[in-house]
Amino acid sequence: MMADNGVKPHTTVTVTTQSGLAPQDSQPMEIRLNIGYFKSFQGIIKLVQLVLGIICMACAAPAQTIDIDHFGLGHNHFFLFIVVTTFIITLIWTFFYLLQVKDTIKVKLPFTFMWMEVIFTLLATVFYIVGWIVVLSGFGWCTTSHRRSSTICDARVAAGVFGIFNSIAYGLGTYLTYQEYNNTPPELQ
Repeated sequence: MMADNGVKPHTTVTVTTQSGLAPQDSQPMEIRLNIGYFKSFQGIIKLVQLVLGIICMACAAPAQTIDIDHFGLGHNHFFLFIVVTTFIITLIWTFFYLLQVKDTIKVKLPFTFMWMEVIFTLLATVFYIVGWIVVLSGFGWCTTSHRRSSTICDARVAAGVFGIFNSIAYGLGTYLTYQEYNNTPPELQ
């Protein structure tokens, strides 16, 4: 029924809340940030890997060459592919540790996350070594110390040098992760 002024009568809604957890949940859903991991030596190395990866990307991008025959362009593309791919995966691992994803996954998996990180950091080390060799072989001939000089080549050589530093950081990260993997009991991995 409508009132005389054209307004419908109001409806009362009652909301009941239940304190505690729902019956199907064993833990409340919350986000806990693990800042302490990044104070450890392994966490600092992971942050160094990210920073060096950003520097490598800044120095090597955009992929270009000064040669008419496009010599060095494929070298630059390959190096950028390695740097960007490892940067993205390292960023995923960073958020994995920051958000403590390992503690929230309760499914039995055929692998351990720690072993996956050992394999990734080992492969990243090898690929970074190949990447900086490739970019330095493609652009080492045309730095400003040669007659046919270019700052484009200087930036690519700098990217290769920072690639050397990042391969050292990934190698150290591989060693630390492998040591942690060996020292951690299987049920905690």
